[in-house]
Amino acid sequence: MLREKPTKKIVFRSNAKEVSNLILAGKQAATNAIKENRALGLAFIYNKGNKVVRENANGEIKNLGSKPLRSSLKIKKGTILYVKSE
Repeated sequence: MLREKPTKKIVFRSNAKEVSNLILAGKQAATNAIKENRALGLAFIYNKGNKVVRENANGEIKNLGSKPLRSSLKIKKGTILYVKSE
């Protein structure tokens, strides 16, 4: 039998420069997507605070609803959750 070569484990090391480059790339991608949507006459949806908003290509903003704020409840692995059914 032929032995397989052991694969080298890739370790992600977070450093500030990599993270800032990824954040910058994400912001540029979002900006480009918004510009393309406007040019094509498409609406786009985003979060503004705790509200979900749709913005049309002409700049009209429509509030679609609100999302609940995040809970400060921390759930650890192995926690059992009990659900009440009404």
